[in-house]
Amino acid sequence: MECNESRQLIEAAIDGELDLLRHIELESHLSGCPECARISEALRARKAALRESLPRFTSPPQLAGKVMAALHADGAPMPASIPKLGPRPMKWPIWIGVGIAASIAFILAAGYQWGNARARSDLLSEEAVSDHIRSLQFNHLSDVTSTDQHTVKPWFAGKIDFSPPVIDLAAAGFPLTGGRLEHLAGRPAAALIFHRRQHAINLFIWPIARNAVSSRRSELAGYHTQSWTQGGFNFLAVSEISAAELSQFSTAFQAANPG
Repeated sequence: MECNESRQLIEAAIDGELDLLRHIELESHLSGCPECARISEALRARKAALRESLPRFTSPPQLAGKVMAALHADGAPMPASIPKLGPRPMKWPIWIGVGIAASIAFILAAGYQWGNARARSDLLSEEAVSDHIRSLQFNHLSDVTSTDQHTVKPWFAGKIDFSPPVIDLAAAGFPLTGGRLEHLAGRPAAALIFHRRQHAINLFIWPIARNAVSSRRSELAGYHTQSWTQGGFNFLAVSEISAAELSQFSTAFQAANPG
């Protein structure tokens, strides 16, 4: 089993979705490949962190009473454990009570989904910043070093299952300097390397597939991130340059990218 194939199976293995044979093949590869093993352990840790960080919404104790009061407002007897809300309850049609209950359920579900999406975005930004820092610390910014987009783009052919848009932004003050393979959001990704003076910019690119990133900016440990979607791809830029300069980079890339 090769690294590209194994990295596409890691998340399925963690979720228990692989058959026994494929699981054994993957474990055999991980035992002999430190980089794939590191990616597997990092993904397990991020999934565990996601489960711990997801918000849990507990309904207030008076909610049940209000819902039951609305449902029984037509005069039907209420359960003994739910106190009546007054000696002369308002006579509401039953459909109004059902509507109130549905609205409350929708609000709770929407709140949970919003919190879930925000937690995923935070974890994705943390993962991207971690990958950015690692590329700087281990002097591994590029697998292919070139300022020529026509050299960098073909280099990815056959190494990942998509063709990332590659653009040189030297005219805008962000020259392209290379690219490398990465693993982000549980799947293989492309990383394009740009520079702003002495500072590197990692631009992570991967297909939208099921989950599109939100358009947002964040700051973590002095590093800024900016994410967006365009032309069927997710983009996430990370650098220690200012948020304003990273926004200029994002704008320049989107303007030059045909989509």
